[in-house]
Amino acid sequence: MAEILSQSQIDMLLSSLVGEKAEEKIPEAEAATKKIKEYDFRSPKHFTREQLKILFSIYENYARILSSYATGVLQTYCLVEIVEVEEQQYHEFNNALPDSVFMGIIDLAVKDTERDDDTVIMDLSKDIGFCVIDRLLGGAGVPLAMDREYSEIEHGLLEHFMKGMVNLMKNVWFDMVEMAPVLIKTETNARILQGINPDENVVIIVMNFLINETQSKLSICIPAVTMELLFKKKASQNKKSRRSDQSSEAQRKTDIMQEINKSELEITGVLGTVDVQLKELLDLEVGDIIKLNKPAGSLIDLVVEDTSWFKGYLGVHNKKRASIIEEPLQRRSDAI
Repeated sequence: MAEILSQSQIDMLLSSLVGEKAEEKIPEAEAATKKIKEYDFRSPKHFTREQLKILFSIYENYARILSSYATGVLQTYCLVEIVEVEEQQYHEFNNALPDSVFMGIIDLAVKDTERDDDTVIMDLSKDIGFCVIDRLLGGAGVPLAMDREYSEIEHGLLEHFMKGMVNLMKNVWFDMVEMAPVLIKTETNARILQGINPDENVVIIVMNFLINETQSKLSICIPAVTMELLFKKKASQNKKSRRSDQSSEAQRKTDIMQEINKSELEITGVLGTVDVQLKELLDLEVGDIIKLNKPAGSLIDLVVEDTSWFKGYLGVHNKKRASIIEEPLQRRSDAI
């Protein structure tokens, strides 16, 4: 007879089923709480994540070079580290800047391009700016407590310091794009800067700049048009290098074959072979007959440096012994 469940057992079974359903709903609730970043189709992204990673690695090297440069010029501890690389619209970058800044307008001067305005903007924060000025004038390298504009002398010192920073940029792009960046001018008001459309996409490289105990930001703004030019030049440079590698490899093989063709090789015509004992060999005299392993009129072997290459017939040419090649032999290298 089948076992009948008691009411308590039925309640336990129902509660376990309800618990399983609740566990199944938990992942859905967690999924609903995940942060989802909205994509703005009105301003689509121009660059892939891989391209931004490439740019991150390029300016990571630039940050290391910049650390050495700043340490050498200021004669104090300096550290520059890249924080992030992101794509946004120019008005977002410009609106986030204070009214009073120190910005350098850079012409990358990419070689073999038709464009004359490969513009890049470099923004150095005021805290770092006054630290640099203080250190260049013999101070300890501390920022000012009060917020004020740069004087003409301070502006000239910072401009000279930034020229050195700009000149170093060609070193990190050298393997991909040949350029000669130059600082065109500097601005202290972010609102009057022209040349970039507010709705134009730009790539922002944000770096931490540390001088002694003072830490602030260094930002580099590259317009999308300039970035596309750099990536196109990089792609064309890769194609040229591949073609150059292929042509150099073909030339190398040709040179090797030309040298090998000058080698002298000995060709021997083998009528046949026979195994004899040493005693029989010592007893041979003039007029004795040696029976070979081939019948009369058969093809002889033409041996090149101990390797049989051809078979042919023995004959005479211009009153000299000669052999005509009848068929080539398949060598091990040919089979491979």
